[in-house]
This record gives sequence, structure tokens and C-alpha cells, in this order.
Amino acid sequence: MSLGVAGAGLPQIEQLFIKRVLVPSVRILCTWNIALFMIKREVKIIEELIKGFDEETLQKRVEIDRAFAIEDHSRDYSINMTLEHLRIAGTAVMAVIETLSNEKEFPKEIRIEAVKPKENGKDEHKKFFDFMKTYKEYIKNHKKNYSKMTKKHPWFVSFNNFDWACFMYMHTFIHRRQIQAIIKGLK
Repeated sequence: MSLGVAGAGLPQIEQLFIKRVLVPSVRILCTWNIALFMIKREVKIIEELIKGFDEETLQKRVEIDRAFAIEDHSRDYSINMTLEHLRIAGTAVMAVIETLSNEKEFPKEIRIEAVKPKENGKDEHKKFFDFMKTYKEYIKNHKKNYSKMTKKHPWFVSFNNFDWACFMYMHTFIHRRQIQAIIKGLK
């Protein structure tokens, strides 16, 4: 089954809405502490959603309908693949935040294809929750500066360190909805 190429992007109108409406709105309404609170909330929701599922169910791929901010390539994931993607992308975002916070240029090109799941491993949910503990501690103890240095998201605009922290929440929210759609498809 082919649902598109990794990194092909979102429909143009959706990408434009995110770029011109959602990103500016979040920049106005969010703070470091709100972003941290919201990501904690999302992780807790994900924890509740997957509680009680066995390893086999967490690895079962389900094709979901087209959803806002989910590219076609990502519509045929398992719960664990979604969590793996969140962990891989989150690890990259944390490195970007750290680099920009030190007012240094992040030299690597950010590519959507590079943060796609690779394994669909049995213990991915555990790795995700372990990573999120690390990320939440990192943001909690972060110096809360707003860097002048930025790094462009491949689909949207250039983000400073704070924008990337807000993006981390929005990204987790989007993929939590994907997990809900996968669970619906499992039933």
C-alpha cells in the first residue's frame, strides 16, 4: 500500500493555514510554562489511551482517514510507530532548542523523512515515555530565553528555541489525535 512519499508535505491550504494563522497565534498565546503544561497533558492523555493494550495491538498498523496536519505517508501507522516518530522528532527538537538557546546555528538540515519510524518495536511505548520524562525535565529547567537564532521547519517558518518548544506541544497534540484514530480503527 502506498499513501504517498515521506516528507511530501500537507495540502497547500492546510500548510498555509498553519503557517499564517496557527503559528502566529501560538506565538502570542503560549509561554514556556504553558507549552510544558500542555505537553504534560498530552503525554498523560496518550498514557491513558494506550493503557491495557498488549504488545501485539500496539504494533498493529491501521490505515486512518486523512486528518489535519498528518501527511498521507503517515496514515498507515501503528500506535508504536506513532510513538516512535514522536520520540525521534522530539529528540531532534530538543537538540535544536539546546543549540538555538546557546545562540548557535543548528547546522543540520531538518528533513521530515529523517524522523519517520523505522522499527515498530515492541517496547516503543516505554522508550517514548522515558524520552518524555527527559524532555519535560529539560524544559522545566530550561533558562527560558528567547533565542535570536532560528532554524526553519521544512514545511513552515523559521522558529526560535521557544517556537520549537511550542511546536513540540502542537506536534504531540496532532499525533495524539492520530493515536485516537488508530484506536478507533482497531475496534
